[in-house]
Amino acid sequence: MNAGRPLLLSLISLGAPLAAAAQDRFEPVAAQIASIPDSAERSRAVGSVIARVTSSGTPMTTDSTVTLLYRGNARRVFVAGDINGWDPRSDEMTRLAGTDLFYRSWRLDPAARFEYKLIADSAWIIDPLNSLRAAGGFGDNSEIRMPRYRYPVETLTQEGIPRGNIDTVSFASTRLGRRIPLYVYTPAGYSSGSAVYPVLFVTDGGEYMSRTGLHVVLDNLIARGGIDPLIAVFIDPRTDPGDPRTNTRMSDYALSDPFVDFLITELRPHLLNAYRIAGSPSGTAILGASMGGLIATYAAFTHPEVFGLCAAQSPAYQWAHDTLITMLRSGPRKEFRMYLCTGTMHDAETRARTVRDIMRGKGYAITYEEYPESHNWMNWRGRLKGILTAFWGKR
Repeated sequence: MNAGRPLLLSLISLGAPLAAAAQDRFEPVAAQIASIPDSAERSRAVGSVIARVTSSGTPMTTDSTVTLLYRGNARRVFVAGDINGWDPRSDEMTRLAGTDLFYRSWRLDPAARFEYKLIADSAWIIDPLNSLRAAGGFGDNSEIRMPRYRYPVETLTQEGIPRGNIDTVSFASTRLGRRIPLYVYTPAGYSSGSAVYPVLFVTDGGEYMSRTGLHVVLDNLIARGGIDPLIAVFIDPRTDPGDPRTNTRMSDYALSDPFVDFLITELRPHLLNAYRIAGSPSGTAILGASMGGLIATYAAFTHPEVFGLCAAQSPAYQWAHDTLITMLRSGPRKEFRMYLCTGTMHDAETRARTVRDIMRGKGYAITYEEYPESHNWMNWRGRLKGILTAFWGKR
């Protein structure tokens, strides 16, 4: 063993110095490994670094830096993810000369969270050195949680609390010419009482249940007394919820008057008859993410006499050359309250800020929030508590 390598050994052997290495973007450690003349010793040094990362289960992070590592026989390795808009050739990992180790570092907001995959030559893979996973629209992704990121614990099922009931309904819509799967959440105690409840219409309803656990959040917040009880109607755009090929969201949510008419003239009257729902606009909300956020905003803007509350998460306001933004800017102020949120990592922040400024300028009651995350369900999952407490939090 070369006697001139004590600093390298201390960096590899100790947990805290590895964090320091991440803060310095890993270059000091990389330079020392590269300077080892003996190939076998150099390989052992790489193995020691990999072993330290493997034992922790996650990549090296400090308050504001993350370093990803990959060891393998690939010629080139790239990182594609939220951090670069999923560009497969934007961020190439550096190969450490004389080794099979690749590395890449970034400085990030200390509260950031992002998803990614590695591309080893042409193969998109989960990061083998990262045990954290997040379910994305195209399968699982690897996940980075920076040290100040706070997981939304209110989305986790809690034992010993009363739970609401979920009715599964297949609703026949004449306006849309098909049956619409619905999941109607009623809060604990609903069946034994006579109270009338506010209602939340949820677009992409099946995914808001399976990917964000909105019904679980409702149970937890209601049980803790954080929000008033309410009814939630999860509207699924898939004729067959088990078959993504039947998904009609790209037409239903594209500023579609037939879809809004279905909500107002067919679904809402049915719900008012079947459930104890408040009929006032102040007690009626609509929620959506991405294209769902677009149609939610459009529904509230065109029919504030029905939807007095609107929540849009990372909304696709760019649709049809910013048509809805033009409507909001040129049209009169409407009477509805708005909750608008977006990530700041290749998300909808540019147009969301434009809409925020328009609505504030016109005197709308609007809550606006940004987070160092991106366009995905885990981001939207973390915002549910804020939305629910903004509309129904107990004061």
